[in-house]
Amino acid sequence: SGFRGPTRSPPQKPSEPPGDPPGTPPLAPVLQLLRNQLQEKDALLRHLESDWERSRAQREREERLLVTAWYNMVRGHGDIAVGAQ
Repeated sequence: SGFRGPTRSPPQKPSEPPGDPPGTPPLAPVLQLLRNQLQEKDALLRHLESDWERSRAQREREERLLVTAWYNMVRGHGDIAVGAQ
């Protein structure tokens, strides 16, 4: 019987980390672009939320004015009806 040394597979190249496929732009500029877009959308959301809050406050003021006007109108008509008797 013959002596065989430990069997080894041939040396392999270390596996490369997954990178950008050939022909694609580097990842860093794409990430920066996405971050910028996210910041722009966040700013737009804050602006829209602020507009919504101002609109809500204006609507509440208008509703209070309508209720006050209606109350004054009804009260005014009630005084006239009582005075006519």
